[in-house]
Amino acid sequence: MKQTLKLFNIGLRQTVGDGMLLMLLPAPLLLGALVRWGVPLVNMLAEKHFGFSLVHWYLLIDGFMIALIPAMLSIISAFLLLDERDEGTGAYYQITPVQGYSYLLARLGLPMAWAFLYTIIAGAVFGVSGADFGRILFTGLIGTGAGVAVALMIVALADNRVEGLAISKLMGISLLGIFAVWFIPAPYYYLAAFLPSFWVGVIMRHGIDLISAACGILACALWIFVFMRRFLRKY
Repeated sequence: MKQTLKLFNIGLRQTVGDGMLLMLLPAPLLLGALVRWGVPLVNMLAEKHFGFSLVHWYLLIDGFMIALIPAMLSIISAFLLLDERDEGTGAYYQITPVQGYSYLLARLGLPMAWAFLYTIIAGAVFGVSGADFGRILFTGLIGTGAGVAVALMIVALADNRVEGLAISKLMGISLLGIFAVWFIPAPYYYLAAFLPSFWVGVIMRHGIDLISAACGILACALWIFVFMRRFLRKY
């Protein structure tokens, strides 16, 4: 574990030294501030000038924020893995005490655990819907699992950072499940149930129940399993 933490610290220093990745660290806070203060302002103007209220969509907005934050942070892990693959250091780590799953723990597990805490705090502090902590907790857990899947998707499909940047744009598709819950009538919206973000939307809109939570976690596990196998084959 000591070596894993040491490797995690090395990754953190690499992130701070990389301009693009460094910008992603405060991005969730900027997103949260935009939601917390920007959305009510836009709602006030919409009500005043158009007689239209955004309050009905506050749960959707909070759910989108909770799903987007770990996805954004997962890109940092993905790009570190891609950089180390390009430089050959990833192969070097495979013959050190942090080989295999310990290496993934340092590059993906610990960063996403941190992203989970980041997401929970952001949801509680910046949320505008007044969602209870249970909803924030479960949607944050599913969102973080989806973030792990996004990171693995990028490193499994891309061979370098340029390809990784292009593939990371698919992250937007993975978030469409949230919108399906609001804009597609039941039961047809279940066509998006294979997306973890769909279950974030279900929990945010309808509340917590064990079936939705379990389905969300299972969806994350399936995506992680698929891309984990492909990622390990490339190493």
